Amino acid sequence: MENIQTLDQVADVLEALGYETQLDAKSVFTKVGGTDAPFTAVITRNEVRHSLDITCQIATLGDVREANTPNFLLAALDANSTVRPFAFAIISDADDPDLDDPDEWPVVLTESIPIGDLSDAEIAAAMDNLWSALAASRPVMEIGLKA
Repeated sequence: MENIQTLDQVADVLEALGYETQLDAKSVFTKVGGTDAPFTAVITRNEVRHSLDITCQIATLGDVREANTPNFLLAALDANSTVRPFAFAIISDADDPDLDDPDEWPVVLTESIPIGDLSDAEIAAAMDNLWSALAASRPVMEIGLKA
């Protein structure tokens, strides 16, 4: 499929790639990372940047032991070069005013894909990149979740 513009088209491409999807008015949801404990990837259309944004929550800030937080944050920043084109981010109350408890702030991997002449091959590549980013994020998560 060429010139993908809508979330319906994104869902169709993901399903053709073997992903199960759920679609609502603003997002496509799909599971990645295995069947036992998959992560949820959310794909939204960003009208301001004219892009598809892929966000995959891997933890919450509350999952990180407080004593490990500085090392975890530094490791996540450092790992951004290995999880590229994805990046670690924390969704805070500045992004979502309903998130008033820092322990509930999602730790995510995120990427933006420009919409224009977007093809199914580019979406497939983005999903492959997400799988690679999830694998590369494991050492960072182990730093944060260590006892």
